Amino acid sequence: MDDIDVKIINTLLANSRITIKDLSKDIDLSNVAIQSRINKLEEKGIVTGYTSQINYKKLGFSTIAFVGIFLEKAKYYREVKEKLNAVKNITEAHFTTGNYSIFAKIYAKNNDHLMEILNGEVQNIKGIARTETFISMEEGVLKPLMI
Repeated sequence: MDDIDVKIINTLLANSRITIKDLSKDIDLSNVAIQSRINKLEEKGIVTGYTSQINYKKLGFSTIAFVGIFLEKAKYYREVKEKLNAVKNITEAHFTTGNYSIFAKIYAKNNDHLMEILNGEVQNIKGIARTETFISMEEGVLKPLMI
């Protein structure tokens, strides 16, 4: 990976919808060279997909919560991870060090909906001993990591 690849990655992070033509102009390489480099970044597993940022509040999801999950035993991690992945409103789950085995991010319509998700889905997963929930007051920083 060289400086040109870094420029391509940072540009895609800032705007995944940029055209190859515009990316070529910004980096001063031919369309073919840019496309070839993107293909190589994808083949290496560096670029794994293209996403959009969504304003979930405008879609009716006004509550963001983080849930610290305590496992009964560490051996339940893989099973619990699969079950958490099936919970529609969980957008992230991280296996962590510290107090929690897993730290998850949940989008909910409101606090009542959050309770339904926690009581009806998350806390019923075999292997979860208990949870602690933190409600986000504001999503203050949301950005990609530029390299």
